[in-house]
Amino acid sequence: MCNDFFRESECKEFCDHRKTIVVKDSGNKQEYRVTNKNGKEICKLMVDGCLIKDGERCDYLILSCEDKSAFFVELKGHDLKKAIGQIDSSITKLKNEIKELKIYARIVLNRNPTPDINSSMEIKLKKRLKQQNGKDFGDLIKYKSQVLEESI
Repeated sequence: MCNDFFRESECKEFCDHRKTIVVKDSGNKQEYRVTNKNGKEICKLMVDGCLIKDGERCDYLILSCEDKSAFFVELKGHDLKKAIGQIDSSITKLKNEIKELKIYARIVLNRNPTPDINSSMEIKLKKRLKQQNGKDFGDLIKYKSQVLEESI
């Protein structure tokens, strides 16, 4: 369920049932692509400079209304740690609006991250997402270079 805070936000790009959702910054190669195979209601909101105007923040928020899921999306050069920090900060700033939702982090880098497998920041964020989402949580954090695709 997408509440009115998101549906009526000036930061909303759309809330509809389109089959393909693409998150991309102009001039950058990174792309997060979602296939909405069952035609669920999906909302795409601009976080950076709109929902959150100051401090660390991610680029976009994708809401799958029926699934009660929120995907925080950061399109980044190669600094995975910074991207995790931006998503973590965004979750904190929007925590009252998303407390009923399962939360996921999605990071698309323009090149493969330098391996720092399970950095303390990543472990901390995973733990936070597990607490929020309960048992049925799936892939809490996904990151990939160039294009990250998934179905919801």
